Amino acid sequence: MTWFYTGMVQWHVLLAWCSASLFFVRGAMFQFGSPRVQELAKDTRLLVLVFGVNSCLVVSGLSLWGVLGYHPIRNGWLGIKLLALVGYAVCGHWAMTQAKLHLLGYLTALALLALAMDLSFSRSFLGLA
Repeated sequence: MTWFYTGMVQWHVLLAWCSASLFFVRGAMFQFGSPRVQELAKDTRLLVLVFGVNSCLVVSGLSLWGVLGYHPIRNGWLGIKLLALVGYAVCGHWAMTQAKLHLLGYLTALALLALAMDLSFSRSFLGLA
């Protein structure tokens, strides 16, 4: 079971960094790119890659959740992380689904992503376990 846990954690961390990097790069392409670069940020192939990475990230996260027996009510940091990830998804979708980038949605999504990643490392919110 240890080999499964270790491998799944490594896979989850790699996917999380890939997902965050793709979100950051796509937002920068929208914000600072020429119209051609902005069109590239909406390319179907890139969107399929983003969807695939995020789908695998969710599956690996749920697998770890099941293996470790965490519960979002008992483990408050996990509940807050899940809320932050839902907020990140909503704000990220809002930020990048229009013809232009909504900067407020993008920055809010980045802040919620940073909160979720901090909770993953610290396993506490404002000093509370």
